[in-house]
Amino acid sequence: MSRTASASILIFLAAAGVRLVLIFGFHCYEIGRPEPVRIAISLARHGVFGDPYALPTGPTAHAAPVYPMLISPLYALWGDTRAADFARFVLNTLAASAEYALLPLVSVALGLGLLPGVLAGAAGALIPLHLWVECIGDFEGAWVALFLEAAVVLFARWLRAPRLNWRNAACWGAIWGAGFLLTPNVLPVLVALFAIGAWILRPRAAAAARWLAIFTAAVSAVFSPWLIRNYRQLGGVFFVRDNFGLELLVSNYDGAAPNSEQNFTTPHFAQTHPYISAEASREIQERGELAFESRALRRALGWIRSNPLAFAKLTAARVWNYWIPRVPRLRWVLASIALAALAGLVMLYRESRGTAAVLAAVLIGYSAVYYIVENTLRYQHPLWWIQLLLVASLVNRGARLKLAQRLCR
Repeated sequence: MSRTASASILIFLAAAGVRLVLIFGFHCYEIGRPEPVRIAISLARHGVFGDPYALPTGPTAHAAPVYPMLISPLYALWGDTRAADFARFVLNTLAASAEYALLPLVSVALGLGLLPGVLAGAAGALIPLHLWVECIGDFEGAWVALFLEAAVVLFARWLRAPRLNWRNAACWGAIWGAGFLLTPNVLPVLVALFAIGAWILRPRAAAAARWLAIFTAAVSAVFSPWLIRNYRQLGGVFFVRDNFGLELLVSNYDGAAPNSEQNFTTPHFAQTHPYISAEASREIQERGELAFESRALRRALGWIRSNPLAFAKLTAARVWNYWIPRVPRLRWVLASIALAALAGLVMLYRESRGTAAVLAAVLIGYSAVYYIVENTLRYQHPLWWIQLLLVASLVNRGARLKLAQRLCR
């Protein structure tokens, strides 16, 4: 067994052990019913991808399909019970553990060497700063992190030996099609990575165009069933989810905060969001989800046009809150890690511009949408592994520099 595989197995076991002890030994969990879980229960009970809100509203595209479908069998097997919830905790704990276990492989693929990946994986495994986001499984954060890790490994390997054959294009298309169905937020990441690839492939434009055509066909083959379902059941065509108008509306209004925790407790949220508002849910029942979302988008854009300065200030505050989330007692820790990661990215750029460009593409592409809507720690989690890896790379580089200075004395 290779050193990379051995390190990954140890990290996985450590991460799973720490989290399972915290959840089942110290009862560090909470049982909730956010929209993806409600949809999963609806799938299990009625076979309908729907009813995510306060009142039954029928078919929905409020959430992307992969995660509710992934956990729905748990509720089909055990019902709407604590046993099903605990099974969800275990499933997401395994996903989070795999997220940290993959870091040695990611580090090697990026050319950083094994040690930074081991340091980052061990730190993430043993210090569960994102425990709720990773393991409670209300949302798909841990699975998105796994997808982004896999995408980076594949792209980093491709950069070393760019291939433009049809098998490669079809495989990548299928993977990214599944990624879109996990979360549409990975689309800007793909665009950014394509920009890097297009720059490299400038002399091979014709071959790249053929590759892109096959890639697009493969994405469409994976993606089109969801598109057709939405057109038939909801009456419209859109990219994966239809709730952008609602998210924009609950994030931009007089007195809005940059973070979800504060906005969730406001009268505006209680009156606007159908998750808790019976009135908003009834509007969806009467007018349909797409009409409701269209009206929410018009209201949000109207406020933004009327309050450009307030929107700019909110945007700046959301950028800050995304990278340094409002977490009691831990904010200074998260701030230190974010600043160290930025320093690590700058140092990496000096040594390997290609690797720095790939990681920056993921960081910027995935986080961009959360600068115009409210955010919280769970929205940052899919990029947490990059921060840990950049900090570990910085520590490793500093240790090597210190050793070199001692040897030169």
